[in-house]
Amino acid sequence: MNTSRRSLLKGGIIASMATGFAAMPAIASAAEETKFPQHTYDLVIAGLGIGGIVTAIRAAENGLKPVVLEKMGSAAGNTVYSAGFMLGVNTKMQQEKGLKTGDTTEKFYEDMMKVSQGRGDPALTRLVAENADDTLNWLHDYVGVKYGVGAKLVWPMLQRAHLTIGEEKPGGKQLMSYLLKKAKELNIPIIYNAKAVELLDNPKNGTVTGVKVKTAKGFEEYIGKLGVVMATGGYSANKMMLTMMAGVPAANMPVRGSNTVTGESILLTAPYFPRVVNVDQYHCGPIHGPTGANPLNIVNTGIAVSKETKRYTNEGHTYVEMSRDTAAKTKDNWGYMIVDEDTHNLPMLKNDWFSYASKKAPVYKADTIEGLAKEAGLNPEELKKIVDEYNTALKEGKLDQLTPPNTHKNPRPILKAPFYAVPFQGGMTATFGGPLINTKGQVLDTEGKPIKGLYAVGNAAGGLFYDNYVGGAQLTSASVIGRAIADHMKALMQ
Repeated sequence: MNTSRRSLLKGGIIASMATGFAAMPAIASAAEETKFPQHTYDLVIAGLGIGGIVTAIRAAENGLKPVVLEKMGSAAGNTVYSAGFMLGVNTKMQQEKGLKTGDTTEKFYEDMMKVSQGRGDPALTRLVAENADDTLNWLHDYVGVKYGVGAKLVWPMLQRAHLTIGEEKPGGKQLMSYLLKKAKELNIPIIYNAKAVELLDNPKNGTVTGVKVKTAKGFEEYIGKLGVVMATGGYSANKMMLTMMAGVPAANMPVRGSNTVTGESILLTAPYFPRVVNVDQYHCGPIHGPTGANPLNIVNTGIAVSKETKRYTNEGHTYVEMSRDTAAKTKDNWGYMIVDEDTHNLPMLKNDWFSYASKKAPVYKADTIEGLAKEAGLNPEELKKIVDEYNTALKEGKLDQLTPPNTHKNPRPILKAPFYAVPFQGGMTATFGGPLINTKGQVLDTEGKPIKGLYAVGNAAGGLFYDNYVGGAQLTSASVIGRAIADHMKALMQ
């Protein structure tokens, strides 16, 4: 048998990505003699997030036979940690409630492009905007997802939000429960504790044909007649990848969601030289890392100071920007939000205080600013000076002249005792980078051509999001693209 380039690569470095990855996993050939158990389906889906399970359900509806591989013992990706709301502009649920939103698909598209600073792929963004309503109607009618509509939950406050409702919390966990129930009804096999470690291909033409997985019993191979769908999420829990691609401050953030999202979509597809985009981009938010308590709204209500008792950020920024600043501009990614009793009693903060209390996260409290500083381990004289300067600037309308400036549209004074100090960190929510896909969900190579047999969905794919995203757009886009992949595969069978 002659030594081939493939066999040489198996013993050494296969691919070196622009980000510095080397010694990537070798490409295996499905046509080579195998000693591993082999299972054949129409399509193989790696990852049990919303993108993966929606792809599987739609494929089964289309008459195909999918299999879902999940490396953990249950659905453990970011979907189950999410709030569980999705976006639509004129769904049947909105119509049945008689909502007059004044919203349009075009506005939805424009908002998504605006939030991505114009860097989102226009074709992918339009696909999501134009198919969101039909996808939510399908999820409701065919899958059985129950939504609450009418609330203005996310920017730009146009009643787009469809919040998944049910007994389980958060909403993302309930959403996954609905999807898993439908998958069971359709007899879709879900193989747990099966970690994808290698992609398989046809050595004659490079078409991706399957996945090699590691199980408790050893290695097995799953072959997909129509290809493989990477639905493994991003790399928000992989500190090595975060350090290399998003920077040390991002890598130092505690994870706000799943600790199992570790970048397989980039690592396993690297030998095929996909066009990987936006790998330095991510979404973050405030978190009390040791307990997981979430001060989402608290962080925009007072003064943010570091452990050194210095203001370090503009409290008028979004919680995403404040979280980035906390990670990048404080010594150890710890800030304290200082508020008074009037702010503490705002109805909008009720859930935040409950989160801290239920998770036993510390909240420091005192009748004086100096006493509060002592409780929190801050400098009493410095904190009193900062609070006095803030209150004076607020009264004189000069908050924007502070250093750093405070540009909050509705700043609140810190006058009424008792006073509170809420410790928080910038936390990693999800990464945006991954292999670029087209509107069929096909992964594109560095020349912009589809890699045959290789698809990606959800945060395993790149191209849609940059800098930030419209709340609810991630679950929505994963569902839209998952259906697009399944429909494309159905067309291949005809």
